[in-house]
Amino acid sequence: MIQDQWYRHLVAARQQIEPVDSLEAALGGLAIEEAYSVQDRMIADRLKEGERVIGWKVGATSQSIMEQLGINEPVYGCMTSSSLYSTAAPVKASAFCRLAVEGEIAFVTNKRLRGPGITPADVLTATAGIMGAIELVDCRIKGWKPTIAEAVADNSMHAGLILGAALLPASGLNLQTEGVILKQNGRLLASACGIEALGGPLNVVTWLANKLADFDHEIREGEIILTGSLTQYFFVSPGDFVEVSFSHLGDIDFTVT
Repeated sequence: MIQDQWYRHLVAARQQIEPVDSLEAALGGLAIEEAYSVQDRMIADRLKEGERVIGWKVGATSQSIMEQLGINEPVYGCMTSSSLYSTAAPVKASAFCRLAVEGEIAFVTNKRLRGPGITPADVLTATAGIMGAIELVDCRIKGWKPTIAEAVADNSMHAGLILGAALLPASGLNLQTEGVILKQNGRLLASACGIEALGGPLNVVTWLANKLADFDHEIREGEIILTGSLTQYFFVSPGDFVEVSFSHLGDIDFTVT
């Protein structure tokens, strides 16, 4: 069964920290629904090992990322407790096939959201606060050019997150104009604002809540939602110092070793 083969290859890629050749070219293609089933199996393995779900990431929400990856619609992935990194410790590049970073706006929920029929107003009501975040992304497919099904099966390329220190109420923020600046070793990489993510991060969480329902999942109270990179992703290497600054959500920085 092709799904089983995709699953085994991706498990091996994660365990060996070594990307694999295109699964679609080598093994045959999967429908998006089948790719999400592979993703679910990989997350189930982590839960059996004692991890817990801490939230969800949405990828390919900005035109920049869609063009960079060649993916023309949003995708989601599941974040577990091993996803959490801290600014207090360096990030080891050797733990990734090829580490890249993204600056994102994160939601923290205080109520359950289960689609279909979730509206932006529902999301606002269920939001405990907004945080700045860095997503650590990795691709287990060689060349960093996955098909959309390969990206989905690979947990939408999620590899970790670093949260900012501030949790601010959504009511006090204009998320469409909330800005982000990315720097590497003091050099400006890119800047953008929240409107890049599907017209605003609120739209991203609304999309997610309704999309998850298609696969019998939901957003639960206390979960973190990453709403997608506002700029292109950028590769980082040992020795790099990464800084991500937001208009109101504070600053995050870390060193790569």
